[in-house]
Amino acid sequence: MSEKITIGIHSASWTEHSRRVLQGLLNYIEEYPNIQVRDFRFSSNDPNLVGNPPWSGKVDGAIVSAGRNPGITTWLKRGKVPVVLASGDLIDSGFVSVYTDVHSVGRLAAAHLTEAGFEHIAFVGYQKSDGSKRRRDGLSDELTKRGIKLKALALKEIPIDSVDQNREISESTVEKVKQLLEKSPKPLAVVALNDAVAEFVAKIASDMGLAIPDEVGVLGVGDSERARMSDPPLSSVHTPGVEIGYRCASLLHSMILGNTPKETVFEIPAQQVSARRSTTGWKRAAVTDIDRAVSYIREHACDGIRLKDVSSAVRIPIRTLEIEFKKQIGRSMGEVIREVRLERVKHLLESTNLSTQRIAAMVGYSHYSYLNKLLRDELNVTPSQYRKQQRKAKLESE
Repeated sequence: MSEKITIGIHSASWTEHSRRVLQGLLNYIEEYPNIQVRDFRFSSNDPNLVGNPPWSGKVDGAIVSAGRNPGITTWLKRGKVPVVLASGDLIDSGFVSVYTDVHSVGRLAAAHLTEAGFEHIAFVGYQKSDGSKRRRDGLSDELTKRGIKLKALALKEIPIDSVDQNREISESTVEKVKQLLEKSPKPLAVVALNDAVAEFVAKIASDMGLAIPDEVGVLGVGDSERARMSDPPLSSVHTPGVEIGYRCASLLHSMILGNTPKETVFEIPAQQVSARRSTTGWKRAAVTDIDRAVSYIREHACDGIRLKDVSSAVRIPIRTLEIEFKKQIGRSMGEVIREVRLERVKHLLESTNLSTQRIAAMVGYSHYSYLNKLLRDELNVTPSQYRKQQRKAKLESE
């Protein structure tokens, strides 16, 4: 048996993004029984950057979520093991970084908001985050293609997704957001750096008496529990935390074995916007039983759902639903489920090195043979052939 390898993870374990990254790491080690994980959690006040990192001397490598704190790179190097960052604030530090592709976020946000009818769009970010600046620029690029000029506000302080919830936001910061909302043409859509900032913006808009989304629409990034629990629930770009965690683990494993990556920056594309009431007032909501069935399928197709699950969700007998669905949509429920799964499979084959078995599980199949059949039936290729074709095409276009 291969020698045991220990990977450490150091992140804010209470955040949904960190939990997704951890899940990606756990998915990876299922394929490598000789790898074990140690969890080095930190509070909202860590790291204090004094002494060595907590994983020092205890692991062969570490996956870390870290922002641009003074002295952070020196502190990370003191651990004396390979480190992969599951964040995008330190891409010029020399450390390998894996994070959400900013242009994919921009494309999804721009498409969602313009399709919803918004012609005036602003971005609210954070002055101390390089990732915030890149996300702003990615959105600006995508909006420019649509003839829309982005208005941007970078705050000196922002709410944090913390177990302590002890950061007080100054009145001057609140006033800056108020001025943006007050002076901008309406209806205005605000894209926030993350869901915590989106919730902050939405509360200020509500306190000002601005109707959401009729006067101000709000779009977060992260698709977190916080977005779903907000009042109103926040639309949000779903970030690929699980894929990020898997890629971090794969890169770190290779580095521990003595291999040096040819690149230090790896971007994983976001794939969808979860639309909720903070933006969807500007387009027709799903009001019919068939609308709700389609929405349920698009949200849960990769969870391994069956037709009876759709039937239960919309509370219509399955046979009645099948007939009416085919009549209105022109395709069966099974066909739509396959379509959603196929798009997800194509994305994972193009953007990750996940095994066929892992991808099959991630799109709801109990065995990889079902995945092979899906691609043969729909694209007349095997998963490996599709992956090779797409990567070859990408290289030829560069």
